[in-house]
Amino acid sequence: MLMLRAATARAASTVVAGARRRPGLLPVAVAGLSSSSSGPPSGGKRRKGQRRGEAKPQPQPLPGHSEIPSNKKANARPAKDRRKVRPAEEAPQGPSGQGQEIELRKQPPEKPKRVVRWRCATGCGACCKLDKGPEFPTPDEVFADFPDHLQLYKSMIGPDGWCNNYDKSNRTCNIYEDRPFFCRVEPKVFEEFFGVPRSKFDREACSACVDNIKMVYGQDSPELGNFKRVIREESSKHEASMNEVKLLDTTNTTGT
Repeated sequence: MLMLRAATARAASTVVAGARRRPGLLPVAVAGLSSSSSGPPSGGKRRKGQRRGEAKPQPQPLPGHSEIPSNKKANARPAKDRRKVRPAEEAPQGPSGQGQEIELRKQPPEKPKRVVRWRCATGCGACCKLDKGPEFPTPDEVFADFPDHLQLYKSMIGPDGWCNNYDKSNRTCNIYEDRPFFCRVEPKVFEEFFGVPRSKFDREACSACVDNIKMVYGQDSPELGNFKRVIREESSKHEASMNEVKLLDTTNTTGT
C-alpha cells in the first residue's frame, strides 16, 4: 500500500511539473473545472435573454420533487458506446430451413497421386517364404474356394517354412518359368484370390511385398531398401512414359 501511494504521489507531481513546463496546460484544465460556477468565458455562446457577463442560471427542481430534472434520456447509451452496430449476416437458408455454414476459405487443390509401378527386385526371395506366420492369412483362408491350389501350396512348404523350389544360395526359383499360378504377381491373380481390381494392383502388390520383406528380413534390412529403390525407378520410368504419351496426344490434337 505504501508503494502504491508513493507511486500515486509521484505521478501527480509529474503531471504538475509537466504542466509547468508546457505553458497554458494547467490554466486550461482549471478553467474547465470552474466553468460551471463562473459562467461562460468572454466571447462564449450566450443563451437567449442572457446578458454578457451574467452567470448562467441554475436549473431548479420541479414542485414536489427533490431532484433536478435531467435532459438525458433514461435509456440513453453512453457517448463512447454510440456506435453503429452492423446487423449480423444471416446464413443462407437451405431447403430444410437450417442455416448453412458459409465457407470463406477456398479448399486447396488436391495433389495428384504419385504414380506407383510394381516390379520384382532381383535377389529378394521374400515371397518364397511360404509359411508366413500368424500375422498373415493362412493358406486355408486364401484358398478356401480353390482346394487344388491349397493342396499344391501345402506340398511346396519345406521344413523351415521356405519353398522347396527356392535356391537359398543365389536367391532364385528353380521352376520360375513353370511356377504355379498363385506364385505369379499379376493383376489376374490378385483379382481372383484377393478381390483387388486392376486399377489398384500396383499399389497392393508393392504393399504386399513390403510386408513380406519386413517379416522375412526386417524393417531396416538392405532388401527393403533395395526394393524401394527399384519401385522408385520403375515408377519414374512409367510416369515419364505417360507424360510423353500425353505430349504426343496434345501435339496431334493441335496439329489437326
